[in-house]
Amino acid sequence: MQATKTDRGLYRWYYRLMNLCLLAGVVLIADAALSVAPLVYADGSYPAWYLALGYIGIFLASFVAPVLVVARFMRDEYAEQLFHRTTDVMIYVAVAVPFVIFAAAVVVYAITSAPEAPYPFNLFMEEITVWKAMWEAYEYFCLLFVFIFQFLRWKDSR
Repeated sequence: MQATKTDRGLYRWYYRLMNLCLLAGVVLIADAALSVAPLVYADGSYPAWYLALGYIGIFLASFVAPVLVVARFMRDEYAEQLFHRTTDVMIYVAVAVPFVIFAAAVVVYAITSAPEAPYPFNLFMEEITVWKAMWEAYEYFCLLFVFIFQFLRWKDSR
């Protein structure tokens, strides 16, 4: 079946939006990992460019990435193959990562016998609501899909 000009345009948009989501994910993770204290003004506010960058990144990670996950009509045959390969890897990650984190925390706690969890496991002891946890898991899951998809695409190009 021959792809029409409109179909080829959708395929190109799919890859461009994936690239934007990858960039947004890298920016959001870098922002979360690095201290932003120097950016805070004396009154506690942030610069407008920083807020705009954050809003765009959150929009791409929270709304565009999930659309790209389910938008089969935007994928060509190669993107569909990458989609299936990505979901295969995602299943392994979704099963392995919580187990590894829990096992590492148990081993560290058994060795140290500390009354409180040592760093970095104390980061998991933060009090958050169920909705916040679900939202963050959703965002990270979508970004993980984008990262794995782009990594497999890069690997195929080599």
